[in-house]
Amino acid sequence: MKNVLEKFTGACAGRRGRWVTLAVWILAVAVLSAVFPNVNKVTDNSAANLPASAMSDRAEKVAEKQFPDAGTPLLIAWYREGGLSQQDYGTIAKLYADLKKDPLPAQSFIPPYEKMPSQVLGSQASKDGTTIATPVFLKKNAGTDELSDNLKELKKRVASFESKAVLNKKLADAGLHVRFTGPAGISTDAVSLFSKADITLLVSTVMLVLVLLIVLYRSPILALVPLIGVIFAYGAIGPVLGFLAKEGTITVDSQATSIMTVLLFGAGTDYCLFLVSKYRECLLEEEDKIKALDTAIRHSGGAIMVSAITVVLSLFTLLFAHYGTYQRFAVPFSLAIFIMGIAALTLLPALLSILGRASFFPFIPRTEQMASALEAKKGKKIRRHAAHGKWSRKVGEAVTRKPWLIIVLSVIILGGLASFVPKIAYTQNLIESFPKDMPSREGYEIIADHFSPGELAPVQVIANTEGKGANVKAALEKLPFVDTVTGPQYGKKINNMNLTM
Repeated sequence: MKNVLEKFTGACAGRRGRWVTLAVWILAVAVLSAVFPNVNKVTDNSAANLPASAMSDRAEKVAEKQFPDAGTPLLIAWYREGGLSQQDYGTIAKLYADLKKDPLPAQSFIPPYEKMPSQVLGSQASKDGTTIATPVFLKKNAGTDELSDNLKELKKRVASFESKAVLNKKLADAGLHVRFTGPAGISTDAVSLFSKADITLLVSTVMLVLVLLIVLYRSPILALVPLIGVIFAYGAIGPVLGFLAKEGTITVDSQATSIMTVLLFGAGTDYCLFLVSKYRECLLEEEDKIKALDTAIRHSGGAIMVSAITVVLSLFTLLFAHYGTYQRFAVPFSLAIFIMGIAALTLLPALLSILGRASFFPFIPRTEQMASALEAKKGKKIRRHAAHGKWSRKVGEAVTRKPWLIIVLSVIILGGLASFVPKIAYTQNLIESFPKDMPSREGYEIIADHFSPGELAPVQVIANTEGKGANVKAALEKLPFVDTVTGPQYGKKINNMNLTM
């Protein structure tokens, strides 16, 4: 297997094979990009995270069947320091009258706030009268793009009754403030956040890799080689994942594509370092750059292959995860590393073969004979380059001469760092990761500051009374940890199905 790999990789880096390899990669990326959609166009950020057997998932399916009008809630947080005015309640009534007359494209249900007098609306406000949360239910199957479009339309309507300032002015400013939160609002902001994070993450990763490679090899050309490999690999992975997602074979979300980008750069740089380090050593001993590269491939190709396979298999085990987000990481991550591994064994050797010693400019590695010939030609001494740097030699000598000292120091340092693990504060609150000025977080915190946690995110209880008329509400109110229970809503198809909150 190893001999086959070495022959194949060596052929890719040969005098003819290198150009063929480069052409094949360019053609493959061009064809895949033309035929299949990019993965970013078919991401699904609304996929279920829990298995179908989970209690909450089963309850949700029953709720969808019995209460088809109920959809994904978009909460509108209305806030005015000092108390909401009669005009504010009038604006709420006007908005809901408009939504009833001209529903949003994805709108499934709205409460009849347009019929409620100001006094009735005021009774649903917070105890201090500064805040009220009103829902707009959107279709359950609405995608993130559709939710985003509906949210934009809703913002326009609110601005038409008040002003655009109520949507984005600082909460410390006087006057009415309107923010959109709840599952629909948070989901929309999360997608927006990840879409912006993709660019930020990509730019920061590229800059970090460039700086590290320039520091390590002091060559701007060599620093670009792994980046070119990653770009080609991503150009192939994006359409392949897009095809699989479009066909329904896999589900990919924005979070997976963002993390995948970082994985690609990490793996691509790592595999390139394996090959480049050995190639540099070989160029100090071999005048022929093709032979030097062939030797480097024979020494490092196996390590690259084993490393890639190990990571691919490890990431593939995420398929066995019960939580949907982790499960959806499996195929994109493992496929990304697999294709990056192929690029490292074919495209990277081809690029290094084309560039040759020039890839290490300005510190070009030469054999002793080449250095002597260049000195004779220039008539002056030129700098020699050792196979290993000063720090590398010192570290190697320290490890081999005093292994136990290094082991003890490593345990002390790593143990000291590990001692901070118990101090990590874990949270399941996704919204805390949002910027503080993001609308859905502001709306969430407005409601959280003025209502009890249960009112902000109430537990829904579905009970089948089997036609006996059991008083579920009274039973729930007796529980010591329950604050309030709203009246039951009866299922649409069978009368003995109650939804209690």
